Amino acid sequence: MKDAIVVGLALHGWRKDRVVDAFSKIFETAVAPKQASIWLSFDKECSRWWLTNGDFTSAGENVLAGTYAIFPIGMSQTAIEQTVAGLVDEMEQKIAGAYSVRLLGYPDENVSNTFAGRSSPPALL
Repeated sequence: MKDAIVVGLALHGWRKDRVVDAFSKIFETAVAPKQASIWLSFDKECSRWWLTNGDFTSAGENVLAGTYAIFPIGMSQTAIEQTVAGLVDEMEQKIAGAYSVRLLGYPDENVSNTFAGRSSPPALL
């Protein structure tokens, strides 16, 4: 199950740390490229995986605070993929709305759709 979550995030450009279960992706901002991150952990008491503790701080605000996804043991592959995709979309929309990303000058009314036809802010791969 953990492997399916890792692969799902990788498909969306989020890279796993070599040592710990943290994932990151670099996004372009008006100041400099900035890293977003989120952690994967297992909750033994409730038998589920969590993606939580997201971080992308802009102008003193962590726009990913409170962002999470839960993966109960036994969740289907399709449900895992859908949950990861939904979480990634939510995180990248929040990043698109971050002050340092908005300063890039994209139109406010269309900020999530202006990144080269994608629905997420520009990432540095």
